[in-house]
Amino acid sequence: MLVIATGRNSQWGRIKAKLETEQTQTPLQEKLDDMAAMIGYVGMAAAGATFIALMGIRYMKKDELPSHDEGWFAAVLEAFIIAVTIVVVAVPEGLPLAVTISLAFSTKKMLKDNNLIRHLAACETMGNATNICSDKTGTLTENKMKVVDGIFGGVSMNKASSAVKATVAKAISLNSSAKLVEGSDHVIGNKTEGAMLLMLRGEEWDVEEGEYLKWREGEIG
Repeated sequence: MLVIATGRNSQWGRIKAKLETEQTQTPLQEKLDDMAAMIGYVGMAAAGATFIALMGIRYMKKDELPSHDEGWFAAVLEAFIIAVTIVVVAVPEGLPLAVTISLAFSTKKMLKDNNLIRHLAACETMGNATNICSDKTGTLTENKMKVVDGIFGGVSMNKASSAVKATVAKAISLNSSAKLVEGSDHVIGNKTEGAMLLMLRGEEWDVEEGEYLKWREGEIG
């Protein structure tokens, strides 16, 4: 075999790269960003107003200042520190934690309605859903496959000769990584390969229980 490309340069890598999309913010995250920005603007406005008010008070009372006053530089520095403190305090540090806790409680509440949420960010989306469209395979079915018919040796499965069926049965057994639980139809491994092995149990194939395992282990030629 000659390998001409690997990773992102392969055909599968190119397809996967096209399917990759940037993660978008949820509606709740967008609202929180807007609220945080609004709080920041209000905090900056309050800080600016406080700074102007402190400077105005000092200017109006400049004649009443005590003799040990440190001057305008110290007053401006103190007012600036107070303004910065207002801006820092205005931003709620516990907001992300509060949102996480509320989403965790929402997950528990939705679990009681048989709605399992793997990611906390999906709570707001699934909580507002009225209709859920899902893939039927494995969700609305038993996730089991069955061979209905096939073409072997150029003819239908029911019309194939015994020699063709024997060859096909050995080929399926030797080229399958799936396993069947003895005494049941439960498949361990690939469902398609398991369906082929289950097909060998049919009356038209006449393959005994466990015989395909003997073929695979090389006990039968």
